[in-house]
Amino acid sequence: MNKKRTKVEPRGWEKIAQAWQKMTSPARPSLGDVQIYGKFIQQIIKSNRHYRVLVLGSTPELRSLVLRLGLLKKIDLYLLDLNSTMIYAMSAFLEIDKAKERQIIGDWLNTPFKDQYFDIVLGDEILINVAEKDRDRLLQQIYRILKFDGAFITRASHVNPRARKFTVAKSINKYSKLYLQHKLTLNQVLNYLFEEVFELSYFRNGQKFLCMDVLLKDLRHQAKSYNAVKAMIARLFIKEYRALLHQHWSWESYGQQIKRFRKYFKIKKIETAKDYLYAYVLPIYFLKK
Repeated sequence: MNKKRTKVEPRGWEKIAQAWQKMTSPARPSLGDVQIYGKFIQQIIKSNRHYRVLVLGSTPELRSLVLRLGLLKKIDLYLLDLNSTMIYAMSAFLEIDKAKERQIIGDWLNTPFKDQYFDIVLGDEILINVAEKDRDRLLQQIYRILKFDGAFITRASHVNPRARKFTVAKSINKYSKLYLQHKLTLNQVLNYLFEEVFELSYFRNGQKFLCMDVLLKDLRHQAKSYNAVKAMIARLFIKEYRALLHQHWSWESYGQQIKRFRKYFKIKKIETAKDYLYAYVLPIYFLKK
């Protein structure tokens, strides 16, 4: 007797984990990014005293980095995220035992910590995940919980002037060729295409925010291309990023970002990774009180 198979839908955390696994840089910090974070952290962690480090969000690359450093130094690692599902999903990607981290569910805009509690606060693309009107409040919270000699280290994207030259058709044409030449995997193609479409949307919507919805017509047109590879890439892109197509993010220019950081911090150093496309719009800031 044939038994009918029932399709089991993945749970929430499994869906997040599956999506994260498909992501490459710039969506995730690269090895080059992690090395820069590590270099900046070690400029603060020099003595044998205890240090407190806070990761805003659940980024596994940052958590793994601090946990590795904690094998050599006395580090108490905390992470603060609004979503326990996200913490659980991202924990699957840790390279080291997470037992030594303290996981806290809470709001970045109203952190449950005492003044001057942390030596280091780490983030990855946290500003773009907060409404523009709340970004000063976020930086004020970080300033409040940092010790006087503490540091805030974060990767933060800004407007890409080169994106004016992008079009959906040109991007898909470029990446389809690279895919056929075996220079990029299909997963890399989708990730790099996402970055270009994402950046192009800023200039196309006229309202100075990122929203791929304004390019959906162009994407659907490419999905009907007579070129089978181009059509496949466009269809897969729409399918993979469907949940993000209608969402909005506000973006700042490099100058606006610098000005905002300088309201609360001294910029000690800015470095950019060299191991992925578009790293030039994702510098890592080493900020001191």
